[in-house]
Amino acid sequence: MKHYVESIKHYSGFFIIIGALTCTLMFVMSDKSVDLNDYTTVTISHGDTLWGLAVEYEKHHEFSYSEFIQWVEEMNELNRMKVENLTPGEQLYIPVLKEKVNYDSTYALKEK
Repeated sequence: MKHYVESIKHYSGFFIIIGALTCTLMFVMSDKSVDLNDYTTVTISHGDTLWGLAVEYEKHHEFSYSEFIQWVEEMNELNRMKVENLTPGEQLYIPVLKEKVNYDSTYALKEK
């Protein structure tokens, strides 16, 4: 038992350092700032839903539909009540880079 206690004392500094590094790494990784100016905005029309937008823009993003919706909710600070009652004319950011939409639109025009 005495040997066990001494080994814990011996390694406690190591575990403290590892824990501190892990916390620091988690903090750095979670600080992913999103510049919303890089993302497309859509104007909500009557009958629009976040699920429908996820489907409509599926070729422009790499999210699952639920991830798309979660991103829109978080970045636009929407609560559940607001999501269920989108207002026509309201503008929302969606996780589609402006450059991606512009590139695809330009490419589609060139094909015609």
